[in-house]
Amino acid sequence: MDKPTPDDPAALETLIEGWLARAQDAADKAQNLSRIGANRAEFYRGQAEAYHSAAAELRALLAGESGDLQAAPEYAEVSLETAQTVLKLAGLSIAELRAHPDRTFSILFLPLQYRSTGEVAEKLLDVADVEILDSGRLPNTNKSFVDFAFKSPPV
Repeated sequence: MDKPTPDDPAALETLIEGWLARAQDAADKAQNLSRIGANRAEFYRGQAEAYHSAAAELRALLAGESGDLQAAPEYAEVSLETAQTVLKLAGLSIAELRAHPDRTFSILFLPLQYRSTGEVAEKLLDVADVEILDSGRLPNTNKSFVDFAFKSPPV
């Protein structure tokens, strides 16, 4: 298929349908938890959610509902030192904490220190109002990471 253009709604609708098919395929793969494992199933669920979200946003844009699209979230401004304190209070031992200009943070764990996203989220949510943004492994170092942001300043 040629690249769809904004003036070709049929091509864009075909693109949306392709994304929805990929979402369904990923959702089907996630159902095989016993065969693929919990981490891979979580990956496929996230993939399905991303395809669904992209299709819904494009459909809304085509319908002229661009005002309904979410703007980039605004996160609370938290210092690196405060974020480190929150991690200590949560009982998380980390290799490195990185602060980013968009008020998000990345936690890096040592290669043999893997923590599931659910475990990190649970520990962080016990002590602060955070949103988990991404997780995985860095390809060049095999360190696992979790990206997060504070929805409100910790007390």
